[in-house]
Amino acid sequence: MPIADAADSPSNLTRVALITGATAGIGLEIARQLAAKGLKVIIGARDAERGQSLAKQLRAAGGDAASVQLDVTDPAAVLRAAIWVSGEIGRLDVLINNAGIARDQHKRPTETTLQDLRETYETNVFGVATVTNAFLPLLSNSRDGRIINQSAGLGSHSLTARMEPPLVRLNWLAYNSSKAALNSITLEYAKLLRETSVRIVATSPGQVATALNDYRPGGVTPAEGAGVAVRLTTMSPPPPNGSLWGLAGQLAW
Repeated sequence: MPIADAADSPSNLTRVALITGATAGIGLEIARQLAAKGLKVIIGARDAERGQSLAKQLRAAGGDAASVQLDVTDPAAVLRAAIWVSGEIGRLDVLINNAGIARDQHKRPTETTLQDLRETYETNVFGVATVTNAFLPLLSNSRDGRIINQSAGLGSHSLTARMEPPLVRLNWLAYNSSKAALNSITLEYAKLLRETSVRIVATSPGQVATALNDYRPGGVTPAEGAGVAVRLTTMSPPPPNGSLWGLAGQLAW
């Protein structure tokens, strides 16, 4: 099923989207593209000053942007961010769980440490659940709430079980398993939200050259990778609850 962009409409122009990890890479490109489409963008940033600077840049370019300090690994900081968005913005239509790390991309599974696993899961798995739970009350007030989890093909069992290149060579224990866990989390929330106005989906943008993978060549640009989440934010009708999407359209888990 191909991804179709929704036509610009008054409802799109007033929608509010929060992106975690939005100060660099795919997250920053998502913020830029959504602001260009007329959405109000909230940059979730661990570094408050950098988040404010980037929001200022987006406003200077004609976008509607704000920023909030948000460390997904700190439950107290997440709660403060949710309170701020509720009080200062008053609504939320889209949550894009984009923040992610990779601690073991230069290691074999036997070289991956317990600390590597813990740090990776704190951001890629536990952080997603923490942020989703904190912002779900706001999203539930939207007529068309959407949660978009930034996953990866490396977390897909249907792809990795084939033992085919190039995925078979990217044998990263912490990162790959964290994205598989994120996929499971997405489906669990999809079951919870199946009879509500909120939909949750996941993305697999492919190999994107960012700081997360040391700007590994041979993939797509951050702007191209961001396109998946951007289209899932604006597509009409909304994407099916509990679905996985890539650059070419809907994928199998």
